[in-house]
Amino acid sequence: MTEQVEVQQRGWYYGWSIVGVLILSQVAANSLTYNTFALFVPGWSRDLHAPISQFMWCISAMLIVASPVSPLVGALADRMPPRRIFAVGLLGMALFYVLVSFATSAWQIVALYGVVAAPFLVMCTAVPGNALISRWFVRRLGFALGLSAFGIGLGGVIIPPLVAALQPDLGWRMIWRLAGLILAVVVMPIVVLVVRDRPSKRDGLYYLTPDAGSARPHAHHGHRAGKGGLTWRDVLRRPQFWLLVVVYLTILSTGSALSQNMGALAASRGLSQQAAGNLLSALSAAHIVATLATGLLADRYGARLPFIVLALAVAVGVLFLAFGHDLSLLVAGAALIGFNSGVMTPLAAGVAAEFGAQGFGRAFGLAMAFLPAGTPLAYLTARAKEVTGSYVPIMLCFLVALLLAAALSLFLRRGGTSMAQETVAAPPVPP
Repeated sequence: MTEQVEVQQRGWYYGWSIVGVLILSQVAANSLTYNTFALFVPGWSRDLHAPISQFMWCISAMLIVASPVSPLVGALADRMPPRRIFAVGLLGMALFYVLVSFATSAWQIVALYGVVAAPFLVMCTAVPGNALISRWFVRRLGFALGLSAFGIGLGGVIIPPLVAALQPDLGWRMIWRLAGLILAVVVMPIVVLVVRDRPSKRDGLYYLTPDAGSARPHAHHGHRAGKGGLTWRDVLRRPQFWLLVVVYLTILSTGSALSQNMGALAASRGLSQQAAGNLLSALSAAHIVATLATGLLADRYGARLPFIVLALAVAVGVLFLAFGHDLSLLVAGAALIGFNSGVMTPLAAGVAAEFGAQGFGRAFGLAMAFLPAGTPLAYLTARAKEVTGSYVPIMLCFLVALLLAAALSLFLRRGGTSMAQETVAAPPVPP
């Protein structure tokens, strides 16, 4: 048996194939919905005769609806075959892309983001994806989680410059229709073909055993002792859960508010749409670095250090955007703002450490339910600029919040006793 495991260690672990298609799913679902959102807003405002601030409610509507959906999808991810969840989610996103292309007023786009994009985006991105990864990895879990989130940043690096170049010729309607077609006939079949629920013995045991020196306890197959298993009430009673939520939400929401306003901010500084696309590309490139770096840090140090690094990086980015007028400073500021999206990796690692693989979907989905708390910030940012003529006052408020988040991160547990350790013995890997 030892020799067999050693051979399998040297071969390709199928879990990395799972991570690969999760990256593809993230790129396909987020690229137009979120990564290039700021590039479409000026065209929507012009063609649909509505102020830019009205479109800032798109992401808010999506997150408000996704709030109650995320815990439900998380619970499904612990019980239902992931292929079905991803198939429904990706086909739903393809439908969303096509419907947006036929919008004739601003309220229709806002409604589509809330009613259609919200549930289907949850079903094909982080909530079921991270739950799936938690079943395939113990060793290198943080790195695997970081790689899966790599898709959000990868789409943001590749797609914004492409959209900025194609939009003058194709128009935003044709871009959304083509993206919907590609998602339905190319991306969805690939994801469904590759995804499997959990590893078998032939996949090897190397990545299903804890790494020596890891800050995260071993609870890959654990569940809370008791007949009922982990409940939402169990999750809400954990102080560490609330610390994770407050810290991740502060970092993510402040950075997200500025990224959604990046196109308008660039225009206020006299920059072209192509320059705005480059700012978004720099933002997403930083996201790639953040997810990989925080994954490595989370494997070794837990969630605390990655959160502190991210909060301080975004804070510096806020300063650059608030007071920088030179293009190089704005690019650097956008890049540092992009570190905000890296919070999902330490959040997922912290949830896995606290609740184990069997309770991961429920706990992570519940954490996602609090996203709407930060959604008004994008609108407030745009509105503050319309009222005061400057982004500086609202950015200074963001700076204070980020510094508080960094301070709160010090109270996150690096290791120690967690719910994941209050588990029954792990059963063997199923054949």
